[in-house]
Amino acid sequence: MFSTQTLSRRLLYTMFPWYLLIALGMTGMQLAIQYASASRDIDKDLASLGSTIAPSVTNAVWELDPPQLASIVRGVRQNAIVSGVQIESASGGVLVSDGALPGSPGDVGGILFSAFKQTVVPLVYQSPRGDDRLVGQLKMYSSHEVMWDRTKYGVLVILLNSVIVTTALWMLFLWTIRFRLSDTVTRVARAVASWRFQPSDAPVETITYPYRDELGELVRAFNESRNQLFDSLQKLNGLNQNLEKIVAARTQELQQSKEEAETATHAKSEFLANMSHEIRTPMNAILGMLYLTLKTELTASQHNYLTKAQGAAHSLLGIINDILDISKIEAGKVEIESTEFGLDTVLEQLTDAIGYQSEHKGIEFLIRYDVAIPPLLLGDPLRLGQVLLNLCSNSVKFTEQGQVELGFRCVTVTETDLTLQVYVRDSGIGMAPEVQAALFEKFTQADQSTTRRYGGTGLGLAISKSLVELMGGRIWVEDSQPGKGTTICFTVQLKVAHPNQVRRLELAEQAGPLLKGIRVLVVDDNQVSREILAEMLRFFHIDAQMANDGPSAIAAIAQSSDKPYDLVLMDWRMPGMNGDEVTRTLHADVRIAQQPKVVMVTAYGREDVVQLAEDAGVDGFLVKPVSPSTMLDTILSVLGRGRILGSKDKPRALTHDLTTSGQLAGARLLLVEDNDINREFATELLRSEGIEVEEAVNGQEAVDKVQRRDFDAVLMDIQMPVLDGLDAARQIRELAQTPGKERFASLPIIAMTALAMAQDAQRSRDAGMNDHVTKPVAPDRLMAVLARWVQLPAHRRGARLPTPATADLPPELLALASLDAREGVRRIGGKVDAYRRQLQRFREHYAHAVDELERQASVSGLRAAQDYCHVLKGVVGNIGAVALFDKVAEIDAMLKQGQHPQAEAMGSLRMRLQDVMRDIDHLAVMSKPTPTRAAAPLTPNQLRQRLEALRDALDYDLGSAEPLLAELRAGVVDTVLASDIAALAARIDVFDIDAAQNLLSQLQERLTPQPE
Repeated sequence: MFSTQTLSRRLLYTMFPWYLLIALGMTGMQLAIQYASASRDIDKDLASLGSTIAPSVTNAVWELDPPQLASIVRGVRQNAIVSGVQIESASGGVLVSDGALPGSPGDVGGILFSAFKQTVVPLVYQSPRGDDRLVGQLKMYSSHEVMWDRTKYGVLVILLNSVIVTTALWMLFLWTIRFRLSDTVTRVARAVASWRFQPSDAPVETITYPYRDELGELVRAFNESRNQLFDSLQKLNGLNQNLEKIVAARTQELQQSKEEAETATHAKSEFLANMSHEIRTPMNAILGMLYLTLKTELTASQHNYLTKAQGAAHSLLGIINDILDISKIEAGKVEIESTEFGLDTVLEQLTDAIGYQSEHKGIEFLIRYDVAIPPLLLGDPLRLGQVLLNLCSNSVKFTEQGQVELGFRCVTVTETDLTLQVYVRDSGIGMAPEVQAALFEKFTQADQSTTRRYGGTGLGLAISKSLVELMGGRIWVEDSQPGKGTTICFTVQLKVAHPNQVRRLELAEQAGPLLKGIRVLVVDDNQVSREILAEMLRFFHIDAQMANDGPSAIAAIAQSSDKPYDLVLMDWRMPGMNGDEVTRTLHADVRIAQQPKVVMVTAYGREDVVQLAEDAGVDGFLVKPVSPSTMLDTILSVLGRGRILGSKDKPRALTHDLTTSGQLAGARLLLVEDNDINREFATELLRSEGIEVEEAVNGQEAVDKVQRRDFDAVLMDIQMPVLDGLDAARQIRELAQTPGKERFASLPIIAMTALAMAQDAQRSRDAGMNDHVTKPVAPDRLMAVLARWVQLPAHRRGARLPTPATADLPPELLALASLDAREGVRRIGGKVDAYRRQLQRFREHYAHAVDELERQASVSGLRAAQDYCHVLKGVVGNIGAVALFDKVAEIDAMLKQGQHPQAEAMGSLRMRLQDVMRDIDHLAVMSKPTPTRAAAPLTPNQLRQRLEALRDALDYDLGSAEPLLAELRAGVVDTVLASDIAALAARIDVFDIDAAQNLLSQLQERLTPQPE
């Protein structure tokens, strides 16, 4: 039993390697000493021999006596230690040699085991006058065979001696350990082991040990323990018999309870899942009817009620979706799919959902990309998007000011696998440590106070945690501090769909040569946003600098005359000067000889912001969050391909010969594009050329439409849902094999996609496409490709589609020369009567605006004049007075720079204002306003609702403020609030929106019920 585990064996196994190592070391040391000694002797012998024969060799060399040299060499070779001899001249030439010589310099001079040992003796001839002259050198070599002859007997003796001594010592160790230690311990171990095989009631056998040492103390302790253990076992035997019966009964009860609980949980989850589905059906009908109703003509109060009902319905639907998800997770019905998707597509959908929420709260939603993430992945985009939406929605909900930043980091990536880390960082309310600990539990919320402001079910993060774990990752709170914000991170495991087409290579290959030498200035007051944009630009090898406000940006551009900026990425909302104001100032600054292109970057994609940017003369527009591909497309479009390629002879703008020739008018094209913005752009471009365009949003829809109608060509996007462009092209070509559908073999199909590489174009051709147009689409390039492939029948050549009919406006409004009535009506929500009233109020309050501006500048100072000019600019822009707006903006820019407006500029402003006043006077006389009649008094709750609706109207739809004011006036007649509403209406009448909002806030605060 113990033969393989004895103490002696373990000791010997432990000692043997060390013993063997020491023995080998000693033997090796002796051999090295023997070798060194023999080597030294050979060196001495060679040196001595060289000194002996050197004079005769020197004379023979001096006298150039080859026979004598050959005789000397043969004599030296007779010596046993000399393997080879070589005599060289002073110039290095070989005079004579004999014997074994080294083949290369590496064979000589090694410290150990070199092939040859060498001795070099210089040959110095002494002339009769006593001068020494080097005439050559004598080299003698001794090979390793000589060394072996001298050392072989000594080596054998050393080896034999080591074997004998080592074996004898090891046998001594073996005998001592075995017979003096191991046998005694083994007997004790056998006795202890025998206890296990004895019956529990057998008498205790005492172990004997003959020595009084440490092992003897251990044996005595064993004997005492055995006696105590025997007594305890006797007592426990009786208890064990009853305990086994009790445990068996309880185990059966627990198993039955567990099965019942699992059945109940499963039934509950099944019920919740089924009920959620049943509730969702009528909810979809409710939301649909609300949407359709809101598109009809409604009063302000009806629109307010239905909008809030729609918001409540969406909230209820969100709760139902959460309940459905958690029930599916608990029932084990959630499966993670593995489909091909692009991260950009997921982020586009996320931005559509989060952008509105963040814009409504006045915070920025930013995305920090990692360009190392491959463009095409394998995973579940729906569930990944759901987790991102939950986390970002939470951050927006709990953030009142600042920004919400979504970031991605490629942790590890191989040709097939990707570990992606995502973080969501906000500047919101933060969380205490005790809240963080239970954050991902069901029905737990960050705001757990009794005066909760944020609402929610507390299921979103619990669902996210389950989904992340199903995707092979984990989720955690990276950092959270009350009042400072929260950072939540999670990881997921994904597959790489096309490992060779990583985004870094695509973007670098596409943009590298095009953006060489470009300088860009990033202007943004938000530091995180600045860093993200600059980081993207530097990835494209663009020289990017940063400025944190308008004045510093203007100064930086003005001071860069020696190396001017090509492009400015300008944030819209900044303290002091907004982006549109900075742009106008740049354009008016005479110090800037070479004006840079300006792209407005903003988180607010409202029409009024876009209009302000366009009025300021910007060249492009980007809505945050900005992706690398979107930024690349915009930069290429704004700067123009000719400018980027560095051609000095070509103009900066793209040529438009084909885009204005009309030679494709009458063509009938099918545009297949899933992106709304890209589709709208392409449609407008094509229709402006008289091309009839029909749209499809995916490949399957395109396959269906080409069979129902004849088209002259198909413009096909590549990456689309349902059916991608490549498969759609293949299916269209396969239709040609059907009798009667041979036309599909020659139907031009043109790929139109972004960031196209050479292999992308090849794949398009392999799928049966005729040509390939890359995004951003250059109009001349697109028209050239279409002209190459589109063949119009004779009866449709030169035909143009009728231009869309303009909206119906009264002739007197369309006849206004100084006012863009169409734009003014659009800005006020399409309400013609409200626009007329706006013009009349402008006539009443701003007829002497130039005089008032001069008075403010001379009496109250430039700051007061700037404030008045700012208000005037907003009013003029709202009524569509384009020429007047440009003059006001010019003077506003002067005031912001601390310059007093020049008399010439003021005179021009006065002329533009008089033109507007004359046009307003020519309109039909407005009907006198009917006096306000008292209506049923508004309750406090109704009053608060009307005021909240009025706030929304001031922010988003100024045209709807008129009926709300009328309703408020009628509802507070003869009350203490009548004067407040009148003051509020007076501010709105003169378009002083900022003052109106301040009065509105004060009034709402007064009407807010105070807690008891």
